[in-house]
Amino acid sequence: MAQPSGILPSAAAARPRVSLQRLATYEPAAVEQALRAVLAPLGGMSAFVTPGARVVLKPNLLMPSAPERAICTHPEIIRAVARLAREAGARLVEATDSPGVGTATRCMRRLGLDDGRLLTVTDADQGTDVAPPGAPFHRVRLVTRLLDADLVINLPKAKTHGQMVMTAAVKNTFGAVVGMEKAQWHFRAGRNPEDFARLLVHVHGLVAPRLSILDAVVGMEGNGPSAGDPRPLGFLLASADAHALDAVLADLWGLAPHHVFTLAVARDLGLLPPFDRIETVGASRDELRPRPAWRLARPAPLRGFGGPAWLSTLLERLMTLRPEIDRGACIACGECVRACAAHAIALNPDGAAAGPPVVVDRAQCIACFCCQEMCPEGAIRVSAGLAARLLRLGTR
Repeated sequence: MAQPSGILPSAAAARPRVSLQRLATYEPAAVEQALRAVLAPLGGMSAFVTPGARVVLKPNLLMPSAPERAICTHPEIIRAVARLAREAGARLVEATDSPGVGTATRCMRRLGLDDGRLLTVTDADQGTDVAPPGAPFHRVRLVTRLLDADLVINLPKAKTHGQMVMTAAVKNTFGAVVGMEKAQWHFRAGRNPEDFARLLVHVHGLVAPRLSILDAVVGMEGNGPSAGDPRPLGFLLASADAHALDAVLADLWGLAPHHVFTLAVARDLGLLPPFDRIETVGASRDELRPRPAWRLARPAPLRGFGGPAWLSTLLERLMTLRPEIDRGACIACGECVRACAAHAIALNPDGAAAGPPVVVDRAQCIACFCCQEMCPEGAIRVSAGLAARLLRLGTR
């Protein structure tokens, strides 16, 4: 059984290794070959899976969606990792998540993953309360199967994120928080992106995946993590250190660590070494950089320009990032109302003919963008705000 610690051991004195491997297609044979290649510099799957181990895969299963929408980890990645884990001697391979919409079973079925002979899909219906040491909160309820696993393999998807700028290895483990507690944590910690990022880092430390493999064959840019545009990236990243993996992805997208809230928190906690101490092996980073630049869901945070911290905070507030409703795309399904823990969104009682189909109370909104993340129609975007537009700080 994994022993939750709340924070993984410090990487400050280490030299984490991130492996990069080209992969342009989800064709099964190509996926398996690329996975073997990306894991080889890390010692292969056998360096992580011991014979007889119970392995739990944690893919990104945000909502039931088709693979080509690039919302969830691609099924061929999940299948191939399960096969390699079995080959390394795992006695049982499970896959689980606590999606924002639906269940893990529904998500996996929508992806076409229903082969019980290869892996078992389990819904996140059992939770365990854990108190992370040193965290600014008393307890968090996490999926018991993830905490009890002999080994957790983290399988994130490369996507933009309305609140956290990007979602990759560390953000993916937030799916370990059971059910609607995720929305409640957005409400409790989401008013300040740095506070929410600190929560994410602590949750990641509790889940403690020993291996992260990022699906960046096709990523999502623009209005991510659910309503953006799929775009080929053409690679896999793998590492035993999720913070280092996220730092490499940020670098490929032209983002410094201080632009990504989870990376800034990890650096402050001593979990992320300077970028020049992260060893990258395999494919060239310069050759993998997307051209043109990757489009974000929100302007990059105003950090690291040399001014005082209070000025950065003030400028961030002036950006007035808020959800913006696309009246033409909104069908008034009410999913945003359900997702809003701040109770800042309501359906228009007079119907769309009398105004916008849904109404956002700006005073109540905490800009956590759960509504934008969960909207099945992609009808909610991150508004950059007047100050951002005047400063010409777009979302690329």
